[in-house]
Amino acid sequence: MKRAAVVLAFVGLALGAGSAGAAATPHNLKLGVTDPVLTASDPALRDEWMARAVSARAGLVLLGVDWSRVAPARRPTGFVAADPADPAYRWETLDGAVRSAVAQGMQPLLAIDVAPAWAEGSNRPSLAVAPAGTWQPQPAELGRFAEALAARYSGRFVDPVNPAAGPLPRVRYFQIWAEENLSVHLNPLWEGGKLVAPQHYREMLNAAYAAIHRANSRARVIVGGLAPYGDAKAGGSRIPPVWFWRSLLCLRGARLRPLACPQPAHFDIGAHNPINVWAPSRGAVSPLDVSTPDIGRLTKIIKKAVASRRALPAKHKPFWATELWWDSNPPDPQGIPLGRHARFVAKSLFVLWRQGVSAVIWWYLRDQSPGTAGFPATQQSGLFFREGQPKPALRAFRFPFVASRGKHGQVLLWGKAPSPGRLIVERRRRRGWAPLAHPVASSGRIFLARVDAAGGLLLRARQGGERSLSWRVRRR
Repeated sequence: MKRAAVVLAFVGLALGAGSAGAAATPHNLKLGVTDPVLTASDPALRDEWMARAVSARAGLVLLGVDWSRVAPARRPTGFVAADPADPAYRWETLDGAVRSAVAQGMQPLLAIDVAPAWAEGSNRPSLAVAPAGTWQPQPAELGRFAEALAARYSGRFVDPVNPAAGPLPRVRYFQIWAEENLSVHLNPLWEGGKLVAPQHYREMLNAAYAAIHRANSRARVIVGGLAPYGDAKAGGSRIPPVWFWRSLLCLRGARLRPLACPQPAHFDIGAHNPINVWAPSRGAVSPLDVSTPDIGRLTKIIKKAVASRRALPAKHKPFWATELWWDSNPPDPQGIPLGRHARFVAKSLFVLWRQGVSAVIWWYLRDQSPGTAGFPATQQSGLFFREGQPKPALRAFRFPFVASRGKHGQVLLWGKAPSPGRLIVERRRRRGWAPLAHPVASSGRIFLARVDAAGGLLLRARQGGERSLSWRVRRR
């Protein structure tokens, strides 16, 4: 058979999988993880799993900041909420997690959620109607807490545990709330049939943005990632993400007609949680929902808002996927078999990267304990099993590699290598593995190439002593 030849070493994002054009350096993709164990009160347990996060080549680590736990349960007399040194705050666990992450070479992303009772709005309904910490979190109070948080991790705040060691680490990324299109996270969503949550969230976001930048001008504020699916009718407990974003950014309808917007939304990075019901290449059924292959439904809205100055600062907004996962079987009998689970990891990273996503956070690092709640109520989506054994998904995350045949018969090769520089893509022959292509990974470790290769293929990428999982390509 004629030896395959690499016909394009680098292909820009705009080309897509089946087109041709001038070569360009592929954009980077940051990878991160999150897990409750990374903010465990037991330092030994926390550091053990921080080390495993590093072994997964995570550059980012999302650390949940439960405002209601860090702040006092009742607001004491003389409490200065914007002061990171106020003695009523309980920072110890978070300080330890930030120190550990930075010491091991990862960048923390601090995600604020859950208001203390004294920072919620008036006329609060029962907890059955609005879970604790979700009822109209007051923007001014959120701003004070966000300022204290950003000031504490500005790189200038002296570590209270060891003043001689200098300041606590500087944190660059802050996310404001989580899945605020769900009633389990923010209330009310509707009032008298009118959508009100996006407007209230805009006030929260703007208050936090101003406060964080006041404390740390180099910080980057990330919009809370929305849940991917919503209710098609008004008054439900889930707002479709497309509806939410349009309302948040003062745009109306599918044509995105600009509305009056005296207080535009301020943020630096857009975000979404593109969790899938199906495989990573299968989009959401409703055009108002957004799963992994549907990110363009949101980035189009953001671009229009930037152009019409309804998203400020009026400049390009990177876009992140801040929650992505599938449960695996084992341990969950209803989960995805381990081999397919690993392929879903690699394919989803490619699908998101191809749409311009620049960072992805995997939920979780390890499987949760099913406990008495059982598998349906817990996540078995870890890169590691509960006790620490790696799943095939870990290898797919450490060294993602995807191959697919394009419209014109060429095979697209994509991945994120262990290191920048040359690597080998090999094909399986009867007598073993043989070289097919030698793409070069960029400084961000992304590689992208096309090759001419007929027939069915089983491919893998190799760099040094490390190999990706294999990927099967259909016949032309």
